[in-house]
Amino acid sequence: MSEIAFCKSLLTALDARPIKLSSDHIADARQYPAQGAYTLPRLPHPPHPRRPSPKSSKDASSNTLTITLKPMKPSSPTIPLTAIDPAKTSVYDLKTQYATQASIPASKIKILYKKRPVTDSKTVAEVIGQDVTGDVEFGVMVMAGATASPTPGGTPVTSPPVAAPSEAEKGLGSGSAEGGPAAQGPSGKEVVATEEFWSDLKNFVMQRTRDEVEAERLTGLFKGAWEGNR
Repeated sequence: MSEIAFCKSLLTALDARPIKLSSDHIADARQYPAQGAYTLPRLPHPPHPRRPSPKSSKDASSNTLTITLKPMKPSSPTIPLTAIDPAKTSVYDLKTQYATQASIPASKIKILYKKRPVTDSKTVAEVIGQDVTGDVEFGVMVMAGATASPTPGGTPVTSPPVAAPSEAEKGLGSGSAEGGPAAQGPSGKEVVATEEFWSDLKNFVMQRTRDEVEAERLTGLFKGAWEGNR
């Protein structure tokens, strides 16, 4: 049936019906005239657009950014980060890299973008957008009580080499067996009882879950369970 014939038959059927239907009008579907089902025309081949080809390694490398972590105070070092993938790098990753190179605890650092604090669980792409390329600058706010070792020209501060513990430090030497001096500093339950421990645990859980609310909830559960079994 052509479209014109279908429209004419529909108008003819409507002419036989009253112009207005009552509020309690009921139509019996069994009394409808039998007619063939209307089917939509087939889509052209192929029916769907082709999937875009995956980006080559050259295109993928062009999506990396050079990020500069610039502190608000000149006493802290400015640290550049190269070849950063914005979709796979979180704000917490930037914080930890700055904390490592500037020798500042991560809990004492806030990352800013356009002078506004950003959430640790967000990725760089979520903060700056997908179309930003080239060099990007993030601000760093160092809280009170944390100090960094300034270096001329903003050169990143490198950590001292890690030395292997001696026999005495590991408790295997003769001094330990004869009742020598014990290791200094808090350990065991004393470390767990500090706020720095729970802050580090929260940041670790946030990095893994990328959800600040869920990290806060899980850290509270861990801390409540530990306090109930001290």
